[in-house]
Amino acid sequence: MIVGFTLRKHIARWQRDGLIDDATADRLRADIAGQGPGFGLGNVLAILGVILLGAALLSLIAANWEAMPRLVRVGLIFAVLWCGYLGGAWRANKGDRIFSEALYLLGAIAFGAGIALVGQMYHLSGDVASAALLWAGGTVVAALALRSSTLVSTSIVIAGFYLVASLEPETASRLSYVWIIPVFAVIAAGLIWYTGAQVARHFLAVLVLLFVCIVHFDRDAGVVLWMTLIAGLGLFLLDALHPAVLDRATGWSISLGAYGFLAVQMVLLIFQFNDHIFAQTRDVMTGIVILAVAIAGLALSGHRNLAIRWSAYGLFSLEVLYIAFETIGTMIGTAGFFLTVGVLVLLLAVFVIRMERRLHKKSLVKGAAS
Repeated sequence: MIVGFTLRKHIARWQRDGLIDDATADRLRADIAGQGPGFGLGNVLAILGVILLGAALLSLIAANWEAMPRLVRVGLIFAVLWCGYLGGAWRANKGDRIFSEALYLLGAIAFGAGIALVGQMYHLSGDVASAALLWAGGTVVAALALRSSTLVSTSIVIAGFYLVASLEPETASRLSYVWIIPVFAVIAAGLIWYTGAQVARHFLAVLVLLFVCIVHFDRDAGVVLWMTLIAGLGLFLLDALHPAVLDRATGWSISLGAYGFLAVQMVLLIFQFNDHIFAQTRDVMTGIVILAVAIAGLALSGHRNLAIRWSAYGLFSLEVLYIAFETIGTMIGTAGFFLTVGVLVLLLAVFVIRMERRLHKKSLVKGAAS
């Protein structure tokens, strides 16, 4: 909503300054209007309100749990569950894209609470990870049946909860997450394509990166880091060198390139942390590789991919300060260290300013050429 308002202001200014004619301005306004309201404050408040309402209802049920007959307990759970799913389907049929998704979320919350409360009521054996997996599976089925983008995102968040819960020592089949999460990621990717859930793509990318970290630290599996490094580097280079190919295949070229670059950074930082345990020389050498990757990200994609640009700036700046601390921080006093860091920060500021000017010019040249 805010973005649309800003675009309309720019269109009016371009029209007033003679940069575009009246017909072009009208077509641009019509295109913005055709995109719908988007995800604005109203969506956030609707979802937040439904979450609070669901929490209130479930708290009320839990507070009076022992005083109610078992049949009433189960009936109340199913009532909240179906009010969410059927109510959401009814609102979706009326063309309401905001409250339909909010009600779907209420149904998913009720389903998860129902699993916990029924398991407690009937003293069913199991652990938190198994309950979370059942919750995620049920939410996936609901997302498929209702074609809900919100439920796709919710199922991915629940899968992340399952992944973390699987690390508990008392979890039955504790290592099942090693194959369950990759299978779930494939299913979630299919659901994202089916429902057009744009936001869920980001949740899935974060889940995959979290999975890589957990597998490495839990199983000490170095091979998963190398696989992630190769895959991330491939996505980054494909987006940087052949973005049209990646965009035709996925429709998500810039974001895939950014997450590929983020995966490369993450793996290199893990390598640096491991090297830091053994030898400072290897630690500094890994830092030099990280700096080279940051510069490569700026040179290849910085002019068109803001996520890569700012993550590269952050990585480069922090790595320079870290290497300075590791190499000279222990050799000089506190005042000398702060003086060195201050000079480095000022030099980094000059580097960023000059790089921004260069990338801006490169972006203008690319835009004019296209």
